[in-house]
Amino acid sequence: MAFEILDSSGVVPAVMQAVEGTLAAVQPVAAAGLSILLAGLVIAGQALAGWLVADFGSGVIHWAQDRYGSPRWPLVGGIVRDTIRHHRKPMGFLAKPVLARSARMIALSLVVLGVLLLAGAPLAFALPLSAGIFLSNEIHAAAHAKAGSLPGLVRGLQRTGLIQSPLHHAAHHRHLKNVNFCTLTDWLNPALERARFWRRLEALMRYAAGIRTRPDPVVRRQQRRRWKMA
Repeated sequence: MAFEILDSSGVVPAVMQAVEGTLAAVQPVAAAGLSILLAGLVIAGQALAGWLVADFGSGVIHWAQDRYGSPRWPLVGGIVRDTIRHHRKPMGFLAKPVLARSARMIALSLVVLGVLLLAGAPLAFALPLSAGIFLSNEIHAAAHAKAGSLPGLVRGLQRTGLIQSPLHHAAHHRHLKNVNFCTLTDWLNPALERARFWRRLEALMRYAAGIRTRPDPVVRRQQRRRWKMA
């Protein structure tokens, strides 16, 4: 009969046995591939989290300098003075050597990396966070530099927003200089500004502790010029 080949002693048991053997061989490979994929996603998530924490940290430092810092403060007064000078002449710090611009942040990044590793933080989180601190002033400088002077890779990263673009950073230097304090990426500032994070934090400090923001002398001069031109 034509269907005798399909009986219990025919092809079907052989096919089923072959399928079961194939599945048994493929299952460990699939499980290993899935484990690698999940591990990669976890590492990528930790790296992105570290980079964004560094971006937020740059915003906190920048906000504190711009809104409350005084050149008369001990230890950090010189940094505040540099910030005020940068608002007056945004391109001026590009003339400084890399170490003159970034020595403080390089030292801070090494301290932070050591603390994180001693605390048991994942390396995939600690390295990008420390790298963000290490590179923060150079990324800031790239946001002020002419596009033609930057490597293609840097311009490409600026277009993605992974490092801050000139157009995004320019918003901080317009008008009252009280927006877009984070200087590492284009990603955190929009969310923080929509939530009015810095304004709410300033209101909390004003009402809870009586601490008021410092008038920016550069902003005052710019406002006087606008009033004269009006």
